[in-house]
Amino acid sequence: MEEKSEIRVKFEIGEIKFEAEGSADLVERERSIFNNTLLPAAIDAIVRTRNVARSAQYIEAQDSQQPAILTTTNTVALPEQAVENSTTEFSRMSLASFVKSKGADAHYDFIICAVYFNEKRNGISSFSSATLKDLYSEAKKPLPNNLSMSLSELVKKGLIMEDVSAKGSTPKIYVLTLEGEEAIKNMHPAETKEKKTSSKPRKQHQKADSPYATINCDDLNLKQYPEVKSLKDFKEKMILILYIITNEGKGEWFTTTDVLCLMTDIFGESATKDQVNGVFKREKRWFKSEHVDGNNKLVRRKLLNEAKAFAQSLGVENVSE
Repeated sequence: MEEKSEIRVKFEIGEIKFEAEGSADLVERERSIFNNTLLPAAIDAIVRTRNVARSAQYIEAQDSQQPAILTTTNTVALPEQAVENSTTEFSRMSLASFVKSKGADAHYDFIICAVYFNEKRNGISSFSSATLKDLYSEAKKPLPNNLSMSLSELVKKGLIMEDVSAKGSTPKIYVLTLEGEEAIKNMHPAETKEKKTSSKPRKQHQKADSPYATINCDDLNLKQYPEVKSLKDFKEKMILILYIITNEGKGEWFTTTDVLCLMTDIFGESATKDQVNGVFKREKRWFKSEHVDGNNKLVRRKLLNEAKAFAQSLGVENVSE
């Protein structure tokens, strides 16, 4: 009977095995100890072991996937690399070649291109008139006679602005605006060639020969007159400029060369010899003409009352002659 009362119990729970043999009481006691003590401990050990294994496996998986991650990172970093390449390109390019690539021969175009180039190459975003003088010298380009007026016009156009961090400084400090950068991006040499063709007659040959080449616009009380840039017709611009010069006592006689100098170098307007002579020819009644002493081929003119009245009709108010 005792042999028949002995039992054998064996079971498995995953990787955990239990086996007992003996009397019913003995087997029950062993099973109770196993269930209450050994089994929880064994399960805890297995869980901890598996977590460590999973962590190691996860690390291995990460390592195995690292090339793909690096590839993604490299893709994201491409813009930064492009910036570095861009900086490198500027460091290997001269200011003159950059300006030429943009076709920026006009003074206004040159100024914004030069400060943009200086920012990209040297990391200097702000500039003053002194900075521009250095940039003009570097590009082997002659300075305009009225650099301060050129800067004022660029501010009005929204292409540059005063540096808010340097308000009140002397000389004024400027920075290129987003509109200025956009204008530079849209510049193309083909467009500038047309400007170049029309601008050649008005430059170089007149500046040295005109007594008006040294005029400073700050001395002309321009706030009392309509803004030349606001006028659309060439005749209106030309007559207003000659009226301002006459009315401010800076001179009253003008050759074609003098008019070109005033319009292009002093007021920053585009003009050709044919345009100026065209106004002189069409509006003969507005001018008194005479030959320059010692040169019967050279004619100079001054405004008569009808021309002055025309200038005043453009919006000149409270300006005494």
